[in-house]
Amino acid sequence: ASFDGVLIFSKDTPVGADINDVLGFDDIVLDIAVTPNRPDCNSVIGLAKEAAAILRRPFKRGNYEYSGIKDSLDRYVSVEVKDDELCPRYMAGYVKDITLRESPFYIKKRLRSVGIKSINNIVDITNYVLTEIGQPMHAFDSKLIRGGKIVVRRAGENEEITTLDGKLNCLKSNMLVIADARGPMAVAGIMGGLDSGINDGTRDIVFESARFSRGSVRTTSRTLNLKSDSSARYEKGIDFYSQELAIKRAFSLICELKAGTVVTGVFDSLKQAPKPTVIKTKVKKINDILGIKVPADIISSILNSLEIETTIAKNGALTAVAPPYREDIATANDLSEEVARLYGYDKIVPALLDGARQTRGGKSAFQKAEDKLKSLLTGLGFNEIITFSFINGKAFDQLRLASSDPLRLSIRLLNPLSEDLAVMRTTLTHSMLSTAAYNLNKGMGIEGLRFFESAAVYLPGELPLKELPNESKRLALCVSGEGEDFFTLKGVIEVLLDVFCAEAEYKVSKEPYLHPGRSAEITVDGVTVGNFGELRPETAKNYGVKDKRVYVAELDIDDILKRSREFRKFKAVSKYPSAPRDIAVVVDEAAEAGRVLKIIKKHAGKLLERADIFDVFRGSQIPEGKKSLAISLNFQAYDRTLGDAEVKLVMDNVIDGLKADIGGELR
Repeated sequence: ASFDGVLIFSKDTPVGADINDVLGFDDIVLDIAVTPNRPDCNSVIGLAKEAAAILRRPFKRGNYEYSGIKDSLDRYVSVEVKDDELCPRYMAGYVKDITLRESPFYIKKRLRSVGIKSINNIVDITNYVLTEIGQPMHAFDSKLIRGGKIVVRRAGENEEITTLDGKLNCLKSNMLVIADARGPMAVAGIMGGLDSGINDGTRDIVFESARFSRGSVRTTSRTLNLKSDSSARYEKGIDFYSQELAIKRAFSLICELKAGTVVTGVFDSLKQAPKPTVIKTKVKKINDILGIKVPADIISSILNSLEIETTIAKNGALTAVAPPYREDIATANDLSEEVARLYGYDKIVPALLDGARQTRGGKSAFQKAEDKLKSLLTGLGFNEIITFSFINGKAFDQLRLASSDPLRLSIRLLNPLSEDLAVMRTTLTHSMLSTAAYNLNKGMGIEGLRFFESAAVYLPGELPLKELPNESKRLALCVSGEGEDFFTLKGVIEVLLDVFCAEAEYKVSKEPYLHPGRSAEITVDGVTVGNFGELRPETAKNYGVKDKRVYVAELDIDDILKRSREFRKFKAVSKYPSAPRDIAVVVDEAAEAGRVLKIIKKHAGKLLERADIFDVFRGSQIPEGKKSLAISLNFQAYDRTLGDAEVKLVMDNVIDGLKADIGGELR
């Protein structure tokens, strides 16, 4: 209850007394977490039944008796259910000549203890039943039901309703509504409409008690961003029998509070009640599942205390009938779970299964390689990040991918948590860039970073899915800050590839999110295994990165490991001196360094031990559109000392080859 003003206590109220004791708010309130498989415990009576079984005390049932005028509901309002798939059961009851007033203190006190504010006796009854039984109810003002007809149907596309919270909602055709002859009165299972609720002028009401599809309620609630205590219950599950129980309880409270006159005729769309679940097994089966021997009489006592009607024959055959509100009980495994939790988990002794033997655990070759990779990266100053496997469908636009890019072929979730987590990712780059941008822009002065993530991407063969997608393992790297550039990221990649003995070649990358002049594609044995480089300014803008250069890489770990070697070939050190030579070659600006080195190795033959580019020069001495590459070459023989003439012959072959293949001129 709430009060605004000064409270006047009786003269005999002791000074210093606890205000909760004086006001009668001295109950102990339990905050209980209910597991998803037990929706029946989302109510007071559900928890009371559990407590009765655990404490071995009798369960006291509530009052469901009521009296009223014997009449048919059809005389006051008609009901039609047009979609029994989304609404498998709909019940409606009628109450005449209601008197709106405050609820009695015990009603308000109990509602307050579970965080519900008292409104009036009729609204409080629906909330009371919701909390006590777990069945959501709604009360419509009879005179506001236009045409005197209630229709349970799917909404029309873009049909609108203003709900009790004052929000105007635009509905879709897959949503269920409770409508009258002119339009929606409530979003089924979620919230009533503003124009059909109880008000000061209400005299006759229609009680609604229904079972709606949990998937439909969940989808509608998330799409409209509309939540309530009712939608929370429906999403977790409501059994078929709570609807009738709730109507009876609401009618009994109407009579108890003298709030109106009940019309005993009730509408019920349920054509046939579900058959009870009967489980036939053996006591030995229960004990085999638990791994211990629980006496048959104790098994029977435990199950019966949970209202699971159980009989055990002399030969150990067990027959159990699950109560209608326990839709989670379907097999002997479920019965074993009920026995275990009441018998005591502490009595279950760890033991090997019959015929089982211990196996030696260990990591797979891939897991060991991944551990080595992560250890190496942390040693290089990187921090590991872990992001969701889901991304926004707009991520591909942020990365500037072409409409025909295969990465756009992604799996969309049926019930995403939000639009930001709506599709399975086909690339790690978006998640990496989003994380990097957040840290650079909102990271409390963070100027530089080194991040990595090793995770799977999900590549469907076709859509809609006919088989599971390929889960390819990828590695994403990101560096930014002072001292970080294209070559620092390339150096990290070369170290990684060197550890796995993978020989890589580099060429200009065509990835649209990378800078066209500061990016590279990585190939191993002629197969592309990744791309890296500086983020294109337009892409950086899409992620909100300003005035900072960001360098990112994504590598296919699966492909790299397939083409890696476990051992590096040993090569003895020659006892003869090497013959180093340096040359400067002028080539076209577009000539790739990797291609130049490949040409040199091809024409130098077996005597060339190593070739490295150590300088790139552009200036007035070099023709426009050209660049000068300074290259260090080292020649080595293992059976003799190389002479100048022999080395000169090889150098001439190299220079001629450069000129013939790419028009290179000796500077």
